[in-house]
Amino acid sequence: MEENPLNKPVKTLPAGYTLAGSVTLTRTADLLPMLIWSLVLPALLLLLVVTVLCLTRQIADWNLFSLHSVGQIAAFFGGMLLVTLVMVIAHEGLHGLVFWCATGNLPRFEFKFYYASASPGGWYLPRRVFMLATLVPLVTISLVCLALIPFASPFLRCLLILLAVFNASGSAGDLVVALRLFRLPAETLSLDNSTSVYFFIPAPG
Repeated sequence: MEENPLNKPVKTLPAGYTLAGSVTLTRTADLLPMLIWSLVLPALLLLLVVTVLCLTRQIADWNLFSLHSVGQIAAFFGGMLLVTLVMVIAHEGLHGLVFWCATGNLPRFEFKFYYASASPGGWYLPRRVFMLATLVPLVTISLVCLALIPFASPFLRCLLILLAVFNASGSAGDLVVALRLFRLPAETLSLDNSTSVYFFIPAPG
């Protein structure tokens, strides 16, 4: 008996499914909203940071830290590199974790100079599973950073803010995918090949 694609990932596209659209890094129509969200998401995240600091009555102590020596400057840029590395690993790792739990197979990771990605390796994923995989890095990393910021030292607080902002900016493509998927039927299956996501829906009639 054929598995229900609404609930389980499948390796073969069920009969009667047809391509309903895609999001790809090579199409200008998709890159423009990604660019816009890469600016909007960090701005919204910074507003949340300010809100957290206001609620914890730390907004008056907004001095993150000072750079008065070569060592402090080196530490800052070293911290930025560390934050970028942690962000990429955590972001793609969270994608991969959902893919792994859903399919039972190790996900496929790609790390190149200009982008990193995790994909389920040829599996067609149900709408709810793929939506979760798409949004979990943005939500999880943002919440963890916001929860830790009030308790961090000035230097660590700055790194946490950078981590949250970098991750939010890097989640622009994920959000574009999620918004497209949100408008599609519950029976939608998604195929992610790292650089593109294809959406398939049951053919009408």
